[in-house]
Amino acid sequence: MKLYELAYICSIYEGVAQFDVTYLAFLDETTGGLDFSEPSHRHALLEWLNKWGCRQFAIGYHELASESILGWARQWGPELPDRLATLDRLSDEDVQRAGEAYTDLSGRLASRRTREGKTYDVQVGPTGAAKIMFAARPRAFPPWDDAIRQKRGYDGSQRSYCKYLVEVREQVQQLCIEGAELGISAEDIPCRVGRPRSTLPKLIDEYNWVTLTRGITPPKPHEIAEWYRWSSQH
Repeated sequence: MKLYELAYICSIYEGVAQFDVTYLAFLDETTGGLDFSEPSHRHALLEWLNKWGCRQFAIGYHELASESILGWARQWGPELPDRLATLDRLSDEDVQRAGEAYTDLSGRLASRRTREGKTYDVQVGPTGAAKIMFAARPRAFPPWDDAIRQKRGYDGSQRSYCKYLVEVREQVQQLCIEGAELGISAEDIPCRVGRPRSTLPKLIDEYNWVTLTRGITPPKPHEIAEWYRWSSQH
């Protein structure tokens, strides 16, 4: 992924991903830093997850899910990277530890469903776990969804999550290197591509959502050159 490709796709994401309004509302409600010990933050998290398509967190069971997530956070919160840690600087050991936290969270209770007189436990699952990991450490962990996993050939297991983290880590590192060559710092990339409140892992998710889920690809350099030539015509 080149920086110009990211900028192009992010401009499309800005226009078509109206659901991102709910993510910005979540950031405002949690003042930019999710604190699992705060009931209001967990409530905001579950509301945002519902609006981002996570139906496993049934509204009638939010209190149950809230306690389930709190239990996970108490166990794994100290094991997660620092809030300011960025994905490009995570070690392989950090990635493996994140995979363990993700797997535990994926198996936690999200809600219950009743069918034909029988009640079943519903787990947080791969998508919910990755989104909660992202919410907890947005600089370090990217979210993912079913479509992205399927397109990438991932099955939602711990191994596949770790593999995805490594893949995105490499993409972020490449963007940082290219940005540095252009005089753009890593911290400034989100602003320069028009997504100032998105972290680099989220920018990768936005790119994947547009290109994989929506099937839109960025133009080739020669196409951009031709467009530029058109724009210079009088």
